[in-house]
Amino acid sequence: MRPGSFFPRFARSPLMDPAEDPVLRWLALKKERGCLPRTLQQYRWVARTALALLQRAGRTTDPREWSAEDARWLRRRLKEDPWRLGTLADLARCSRNFVFHEVGLPRPGPPRRVRWLSEDQARALIEVSQGDRTLRLAVLLGLAQGLRRVEWLRLRVTDIDRAGGRLLVRGKGRGQPKEVWMVMHPALPAAFETYLSWRQTAVRRALARHPLAPTPPELLVHWRRGQLVAYGEGGPNRWMTVLERRMRARGWDVKLSTHMLRRTGATLLERALLRSPDASRDGVYRSVQGFLRHENLATTMRYLERDPSRERKTMETYGRALDWIGSGSSPVGASRSVAGARPDSAPSRG
Repeated sequence: MRPGSFFPRFARSPLMDPAEDPVLRWLALKKERGCLPRTLQQYRWVARTALALLQRAGRTTDPREWSAEDARWLRRRLKEDPWRLGTLADLARCSRNFVFHEVGLPRPGPPRRVRWLSEDQARALIEVSQGDRTLRLAVLLGLAQGLRRVEWLRLRVTDIDRAGGRLLVRGKGRGQPKEVWMVMHPALPAAFETYLSWRQTAVRRALARHPLAPTPPELLVHWRRGQLVAYGEGGPNRWMTVLERRMRARGWDVKLSTHMLRRTGATLLERALLRSPDASRDGVYRSVQGFLRHENLATTMRYLERDPSRERKTMETYGRALDWIGSGSSPVGASRSVAGARPDSAPSRG
């Protein structure tokens, strides 16, 4: 990143020390606090966009000199976007300028994304992914196997044990990710066979073009500039965009995300286990916890969608089992004294 590249007007002097650049100093502080590279990239984009707009309008691009009028202008120009304005307010605050706190920030609206898909929407998603080997595999990895997006991207060809019906999942973590073997969903082997057949052909074509080029070990690969490379984080985002377009053609206007597939898969698994006659009392949620690979069961419970019909059935079952609550009659044994005296013993005349 070139000094002053996001701070055009203030950085005209070639003698300026990069440590004096407010934007670079702000980004360095965010990096020290542990921000992920993708988050830092988003912060750079927000700063670059805002400073370019200010420069074209003839306003100052120095966050230390932003006035209340500049803050109001940014609110109007950025269409009251709470996230971008909050990021710029943090940039100004890092430069000892609290103008956004004086002007105020817009309140974030209700979340537009739903957290779960209904069963009908999940079936439609399976149908629209037919015919595309990559989309089919991605939907099954999220919906049927419960993998996170980073686990999709870290999946390698050698992690698939087709003979044993297992899958080695490399979990989240910046250093050494957690590795765990998972039983493969019955629908995944056929999807893996189709995708691996295409991948082997693509690898042969890549080696024919560039014999010395290394073959990526990751499972999910694509062509870029004539070479076969592994997918980055932008790949799953594009897949979700394509699936959204296909779902809209079917009449489902949904905003998809990779984590939504994971949540929906956990909810569908819970409902299937509860309908099963072989389900034990605590085995249902322990099985869902293993599906999601959570260490804490409380985290697993937050992933599951509330079911009002199940809550109604629960209350009806409670009412039938303890019908004496509403009838006013005492249950069997309620006449016994707290002290534990036998019901057939006569009261003392003491």
